[in-house]
Amino acid sequence: MRHYRNYTTEKVVRTTLIFILAALVVLTGYEIGIARADKPLKCWILCQPESRVYIRRTPEKTGIIDGWLEVGDEFLTDGKTANGFIHAVGVGNGYDAWIYTGNVVTEKPEEINGNYYCVAKVQAACRRWVDGPQIRNAPWLKNNSEVKVYWMTSEWAVTSRGYIQSTWLEEAT
Repeated sequence: MRHYRNYTTEKVVRTTLIFILAALVVLTGYEIGIARADKPLKCWILCQPESRVYIRRTPEKTGIIDGWLEVGDEFLTDGKTANGFIHAVGVGNGYDAWIYTGNVVTEKPEEINGNYYCVAKVQAACRRWVDGPQIRNAPWLKNNSEVKVYWMTSEWAVTSRGYIQSTWLEEAT
């Protein structure tokens, strides 16, 4: 009987220790996850020249406008998203600020103001915004077609025809 109690006690102690260690791992991982989410991410605005991207108080197209940003403007985000908007930190007039994700990139856009050629195998889609839908009434940009590029990142270019993936463009010489 004595042996049985020792074995049972050891088993309970071992199980309890494993449970405590597992709980610590989960809690530590959870805290690390929160710490990463709390660290703001730097983003930039990418839009057509002479355009503005509105800062809204709510993540809705009809949300109250609390200011605007222009192409190349930098802001910080905590990464929260809702309804196609991303939460911005430290912009606006002290309210929660939301910016439409179609105009947000994680790399500073470079001003180009030059001509490029399309190098897609056949053609490239002209889009309404970053990773957005194709512009319905605008024809595709065909291979070897020339287009004016205003701003560019490693992924996207703002052109006279809309947003085009940078990989489909090559500088005209």
